[in-house]
Amino acid sequence: MRDRSGVMSLSIIGMIIVAFTLTAFFLLGIERTTLNIWASAFLLLSEAVLFCGLIGLRYANTDYNRAFFKAGITTSLFLYAMVTLVSVLFARGFSDNLNAFILMELAIIAFFTIIMISVFAFSRGIERRNKEDITKIGTTEAKRGGF
Repeated sequence: MRDRSGVMSLSIIGMIIVAFTLTAFFLLGIERTTLNIWASAFLLLSEAVLFCGLIGLRYANTDYNRAFFKAGITTSLFLYAMVTLVSVLFARGFSDNLNAFILMELAIIAFFTIIMISVFAFSRGIERRNKEDITKIGTTEAKRGGF
């Protein structure tokens, strides 16, 4: 149960950030152009993916190298959210070409999806090799002084 602690707090923080984003969009007087609506939608998607991914990590299976898996996925999720935030801040540069903005956002999603799948695959491979090494050694206790 220790690994699943913090799910409620992550959920509440995620809801607060999504609510803040929606409130900022409506209260700051941002024009309701198609580009701004798409940018807001991609930003909300990245926030939802970030917090759902962090909550999902709490329920991660032990068939993976936990340290590599959690560090890799967490870093990927935060970088995805930050890159999306930066791209949304510079969305005005795409005011004449909405399709290029949407394509850029889809490319960001695809890139970080590939990174997360790679982390997933590598962490499984690392754990499999660790299990093979443990069976070769025959014990999980640390050896002192010898090779």
